[in-house]
Amino acid sequence: MKVTDKIKLNSFTGGFLKAAGVLMVLIAVCVVLLDPFYHYHRPLLGLKAVLNEKEYQVVGTLRHFDYDAVLAGSSVVENNDNAWFDEGFGVRTVKAVRSYGCVADLCWFLDEAFAAQEVRRVFFNLDPTALIVPPETTFEATGCPMYLYDRNPLTDVQYLFNKTVLFEKIPYMIAQSLSGSYKESLSYNWSADKDFSRNGALSHYYRFKEVQPMKVEDYYEKELRGNIDLLVKEVTEHPDTQFVFFIPPYSVIWWDDVYRSGQRDAYLYCEQEVAAALLEYENVSVYDFQNETEIITNLDLYMDTVHFSPSVNGYMAQVMIDGENGRETAGAEAGQKLTKDNYRSVFEQTRRFSKEQVPVQIRELEEQDAFIYGE
Repeated sequence: MKVTDKIKLNSFTGGFLKAAGVLMVLIAVCVVLLDPFYHYHRPLLGLKAVLNEKEYQVVGTLRHFDYDAVLAGSSVVENNDNAWFDEGFGVRTVKAVRSYGCVADLCWFLDEAFAAQEVRRVFFNLDPTALIVPPETTFEATGCPMYLYDRNPLTDVQYLFNKTVLFEKIPYMIAQSLSGSYKESLSYNWSADKDFSRNGALSHYYRFKEVQPMKVEDYYEKELRGNIDLLVKEVTEHPDTQFVFFIPPYSVIWWDDVYRSGQRDAYLYCEQEVAAALLEYENVSVYDFQNETEIITNLDLYMDTVHFSPSVNGYMAQVMIDGENGRETAGAEAGQKLTKDNYRSVFEQTRRFSKEQVPVQIRELEEQDAFIYGE
């Protein structure tokens, strides 16, 4: 190769590398400035907080948004309108949600929130299924993007130079912000176009053909105690924060499922034990919606065994708002707000419901040949 050709090649290579370097810098600046996962900051340039991917966005919102209340829980709380809590309690609420509502994951989120803001109130959904799993975080095991969770700037390259972020997430965020129809308080809401109906709920329930032996009450004792310790740690380390825990109303076919799978008594034991532990603290309230029989037996309010329509979320929010402000909710059943004096009787009522009323409802469905049977 001639000397002049080498000079030209070197010049071209140098120019290409400079151009590539400039392009990379521009891409990184674009991602940092617009930041659809809020990894670096809250929304800028008049854009809205477009929150629709919890695995990617919850951590950033907890670290960078302005708020003084956290709504923590599984997918059953995602259809809450944050404005209900903002207006009812005089707070500014963000959601900290995980699909399965694992206690350890939610407490990890709360630790992030407490490190970032002065949190006045925590609204914490207690799923029965969350109380029986090991008290360990599941982010990495379930494939969460850990580069958004750790605080290592070197791993940010996975975010800064990501074609999906650049060509899909940023345009989507901008489009939603400019549409005028996006409502920020409905963060992570998934209810649109879902089939909340009797047929829809039953189509997602695969019933056990045979009833399994009922597990002993303390079958999940080790997992339960570990999860109670995590919750108590949050409550005791933040005495100036008011914690409102609530147990959601799963459907009548969920109750049939946990009976046939042999888990009903263990679930009820875990719920009662966690309520007893939390009620020892002055900065805690506990609400139990499992005796809302008009809701639980109305399958038109469900899309499967556990996920209910936003109207149920709104009802629960109103009960808690009224309860915390010393008012009664019109139509609310007694015993929804648990106390040291009444919690045992409330759970006994739930046991009676599961043993006496659930079989009646299920028998009607059996007679209608409404079930799909699994293994």
